[in-house]
Amino acid sequence: MGLAGRLFSLVAFLVATTSASISYAQQQNLSVVDETGQPIAGASVLVGFEAGVPFEGNVLTTNANGAAALPAGWKDALPVTVQAPGYITSTVPVLVPGAMTLQLIKQDAANDFEVRGVATNFPRLVTDGKVDFALLIPALSRENLLAFDLSTVISPKVDVITIIGNDVSLPSNISLPQQTENYFFPIELNKPEYRTYLRNPGVQTLTATHGQFPLQRVVSDIRAGKSMFELINHFTFSEGGQRQLDVQGNLTAQDVPVNQTPFNAQVAVKAPAFPASQQMVSLAVVEQNGVLVPSDLKRVNSNQTLNMKSFPGNASVFSFLVNAVANASALLNQPFAWFKPLLDLDRSRMMFDPAVAKQDFTQLSFAFLAGQGGVAPQFLPLVAKPLLQDNILKLEAPAIAAGLTPVATYLVLSEVEQIMTGNVASEKRSRLWEVWSTAWLDQVELPKINFNKRPDRVYRWEVMFMARPVNFVDAATPGSRVDLQTVTHVTRNALDI
Repeated sequence: MGLAGRLFSLVAFLVATTSASISYAQQQNLSVVDETGQPIAGASVLVGFEAGVPFEGNVLTTNANGAAALPAGWKDALPVTVQAPGYITSTVPVLVPGAMTLQLIKQDAANDFEVRGVATNFPRLVTDGKVDFALLIPALSRENLLAFDLSTVISPKVDVITIIGNDVSLPSNISLPQQTENYFFPIELNKPEYRTYLRNPGVQTLTATHGQFPLQRVVSDIRAGKSMFELINHFTFSEGGQRQLDVQGNLTAQDVPVNQTPFNAQVAVKAPAFPASQQMVSLAVVEQNGVLVPSDLKRVNSNQTLNMKSFPGNASVFSFLVNAVANASALLNQPFAWFKPLLDLDRSRMMFDPAVAKQDFTQLSFAFLAGQGGVAPQFLPLVAKPLLQDNILKLEAPAIAAGLTPVATYLVLSEVEQIMTGNVASEKRSRLWEVWSTAWLDQVELPKINFNKRPDRVYRWEVMFMARPVNFVDAATPGSRVDLQTVTHVTRNALDI
């Protein structure tokens, strides 16, 4: 081959090589990672509504690097659904083709881990008409608050003790040091051991909060038909403690002191105007090492300003608004069911039947605000339940409140196990499928995903509309999931199917 021929071959080789390099560089991938950013190999990715729709080859599998090449048939905005063993299924309802990273969250553990021990270091207890107790709960996170209900702070599981000759069920996460109080005659209280339950393994923080309540006043108000919300403010909190746990199984002898941190600071809460058909409750927390440590819980009336206990640190206030239950007799629920033997001492003064009933927090609007300088929460309106028609979830987005901007619509399908402990009903929820959108939606067409549904379980679609202040600083760039650090306001409701 002559010089000209060799030059031609060399040029042809360089052109071909360069073209291949450009083609490889331009090829765009979809990546799937876990919560820590590690790639997930073998994840199944559906682009569209079902296999083969709207084009063939729309089901992908990620390689060892958690990546898959975008299919050539993907031209328009479509939903993308990712599934992998051990992870919650995740859908983004609208995505345009391009390089992207999607994140999956590990499934909730099948069984709870039981942690038990004793709350210690109470001060010297005297007969003063006030019952001393400790409330043991895992330190909260913003994700916990998305699913907030009464079981977040009061265990649905119970322990049985004897009071004035009666077997009494108390929430298992309450520790009652031995003490004697008077109610017509001396009553001895003694339940030092607590039991609390953690869903997922790993390093977690357990908190103990020392509180008191006036025994006769609480019993009198229950007799008078006062609601749970009206009873909350009889409970005062003075100090707390923590213990860090490495939870890999059940744990015993996990004693927690109640006197590590005095609640010697305050944060003011100013309630907005709201109708008498609604109730507002605020939970004061302090952020420490990425978790939220509770310090106070109070009901706040419309237009009322109230000081809540706190301690030095990054204090915040989680306030929520719910509809009040019209029937007062339904409000002697689990936290106060253990007063029933005292009520039975004088049946002539009873104004209602103290039946144990579950309080419904399904429809709820909350604001989570930094406590520095006090907080004056405004709430997104309460929203209607979602409506499921075939594969379309119809939603009712709220009006946006002044000074707020929409962040996301979050939908989650959960399997709900109904559990009865004595006459106390509780639920165990396991998330199956999450749907995230960075816009407020009025409907979502769900891809055709099959789950093995058990006939003895309830399945629940929950919708949350998320917002933040328009002047929010350092808002994270949205991805397949929303950074909950950027969310300050949520309104939610749910549909059982």
